[in-house]
Amino acid sequence: MVFRNLTATSLFRWFVVGCMSVALDTCLFLLLYSLTKNPTISNIISMTSATTFNYLSHYKWSFESNRNHVQSTIIYLISFFTFLSLGTFLVRTFISIGFLPIFAKLGSAAIISPLSFLVMKFFTFKKVVSE
Repeated sequence: MVFRNLTATSLFRWFVVGCMSVALDTCLFLLLYSLTKNPTISNIISMTSATTFNYLSHYKWSFESNRNHVQSTIIYLISFFTFLSLGTFLVRTFISIGFLPIFAKLGSAAIISPLSFLVMKFFTFKKVVSE
């Protein structure tokens, strides 16, 4: 019963999808970075891939949004590019000051994740009240 109630909450579902997205993003980033040694290109490709998975999962499962996909997509893309820019800046900064790439990527995610939840919960996937 407790597990059923827990899995019904958007915060828990956001956390599960977020963990899967971070794992996908981080693994892909590390693979691409090992091949290219370019944190900018590696981060853009990995974050874009993870974000596609993230959007679809959050829309359908985490927030069970009923908002029009066009509206959600526009808001999501604005926040995506904002967080992509911030994330890339943080990764580059952390690597330039000596962080290992994995810690740079995870440190960036730790900063961006709480902000992302709030934006998704209250703006992107906000449920539309039926009239």
